[in-house]
Amino acid sequence: MKPIRLGCGAIFLAACAPGFAQSPIPNAKPDKPLLASPGLSALGAYLSGRTLTIDQAVRLSLVTNHALALAKAYLLSAQGRTSEAYAALNPTLGAAIDVVRLNDSVSNKTLIVDDPKNFNNPIGAEIVNDNVQQQLYSITAQVPIDISGTLRVATEQSKFQEIAYRTDVDRVRNQIVSDVKGAFYDALRAKALQKVAEEDLKNSQDRLKDAQSKLEAQVVTKFDVLRAQTDVAAAQQNVIVAKNTAQTDLAVLNLVMGIQVTTQVQVTENGAIEQPGPLEANAMQSEGSLGPEFDADLNEALDKRPEIREAAANIEAAKKGITLARRSTLPQMNLSWSYLYAPNAGGSNPLVHTWDAQAAVSIPIFDGGLARARRTEAQGVLAAAQVDKRQAVDQVTLEAEQAYLSVNEARLRVDVANQSLTQANAAFALAKVRYVAGVSAHAGISPLLELSDAQSALTLAESNQVNALYDYNSSMSRLNRALGRYAK
Repeated sequence: MKPIRLGCGAIFLAACAPGFAQSPIPNAKPDKPLLASPGLSALGAYLSGRTLTIDQAVRLSLVTNHALALAKAYLLSAQGRTSEAYAALNPTLGAAIDVVRLNDSVSNKTLIVDDPKNFNNPIGAEIVNDNVQQQLYSITAQVPIDISGTLRVATEQSKFQEIAYRTDVDRVRNQIVSDVKGAFYDALRAKALQKVAEEDLKNSQDRLKDAQSKLEAQVVTKFDVLRAQTDVAAAQQNVIVAKNTAQTDLAVLNLVMGIQVTTQVQVTENGAIEQPGPLEANAMQSEGSLGPEFDADLNEALDKRPEIREAAANIEAAKKGITLARRSTLPQMNLSWSYLYAPNAGGSNPLVHTWDAQAAVSIPIFDGGLARARRTEAQGVLAAAQVDKRQAVDQVTLEAEQAYLSVNEARLRVDVANQSLTQANAAFALAKVRYVAGVSAHAGISPLLELSDAQSALTLAESNQVNALYDYNSSMSRLNRALGRYAK
C-alpha cells in the first residue's frame, strides 16, 4: 500500500502550481488515470495546515477525485474493447506443443510373400513401435476475410462507444471543477461570516465594558448593561455557529476534492474572488426573451456540453448496432493454414510432417429468428439514445437559463448590498458619535440602545454583502459549468 500512497502523492505534487510543492518522485504524470480510490493519509498529512488557492484546489481534485478516477477507468475499459474489435480484423498465428501418452505400444503386422504367385505360405512379420509417449508440434494461422463488412461495422461501433466514454470523462471533469469551486466559495463565505461574527462580538464586548463603566459612574441605567450583556451572549452564539459552519464547509471541500475529510487545510481568497461588472442594459430586452447575451451563452452550451456530445456518440453507436444486426445474416469467410510435426509418431507408416489449408465460407440459412431479434433490440437502443439526446438538450437549456438568471440576480444583489453596507457604516458611525455625546436621535431612547440597533444593522449588512458577493462567484461557476467551459 505504501508505494501507491507515494505514487499518488507524487502525482498531486506534480500537478500543483509551480512553487507550491516539488515532487519527491521524478517523472510523475498528473494526466495518468488514477484507478485506485485516493483517500490517502500521506496526502492528507502533507496538506494539513497548508493554504490552498482555488486553482490549486481544482488541480488537486482533477488528480484525486473519486468520480473522475472512476470515469477514467471506464474509458480505459472502452479503449480496450475498441482495440479488441480492431484485433478481429488482423491475422492470427499460434503454436502448440502436445504430449500424448498412449495406454499401450502401437504394433502393426505385415505380410511378406516370397513368391508373388503363391500366397499360401506368407511369412508374417510384426513391426512394433514402443513410443507410448509422443510429442506433437503444431502451427496454425488464420486470416479473417470480412466479405460482409461485419467486423468493420463492429469496430466503428466500438469507436463511437469509446467516444461516448471519453466525453463522459469531460462531463465528470466539468462537474468536478464546478463542485470544487462552489465548495471553495462556501468555505470562503463561512470564513468571512465568521470574521463578521467575531467583529460583532468584539464590538458588543466593548459596548458592555463601556456600559459597565458608565453604570459605575451612574451615567446610565442598569437596563443599558443588561442590553449589552444580551448582545454579547447573542454574538457569542453567532461566533460558535460561524466557526462550526466554517469547519463543516472545509470538510465538504475536502470530500469534493477527494482527499481525507479530516484534513485541516486552509483557503485563501487570492485569485478566487471576482467583482461583478455592471448589468448590461440590453441583457433582458422584453418579457419572454432573455436577450442576445443569453442566446450566445445557450449556443455555447449546446456546442460545448459533454452530455450532448456523449448522447450524439451513443446515437451513432446505436446506428452501427442496427447495421451490425442486419449484416449478421450475410456470409462469413475465413482462411486458415495449419502444420503438424510429429517426430515420434506411432504406426508402420507415420506421418512426421502434416499440413492443411482451408477456406471456409459459412452461409446462415435459418437462425431461428435471432437476426430479427437483434435488429429489434438495436432499434430500441437507437430510440432510447435519441430520447436521451433530446433530454440532454432540454436539461442543458434549462441549466443555462437558470445559471444566467442567477448570475444577473446576484450581480444586482451585490450592488444593493454594497449600498446598504455603506449606509449601515454611516449609521453606525453616527450612532457612536451620539452615544459618546450621550444623546439619541429620538427623545426617550437610550443612546446605547440606538448604538446596539445600528450595530445589528451593520452586522446584517456585512453578512448580506458577503453572501451576495459569494453568491455571485458561485453562480458564475455554475454558469461556466452550464456552458461546458470546465470540460476539456
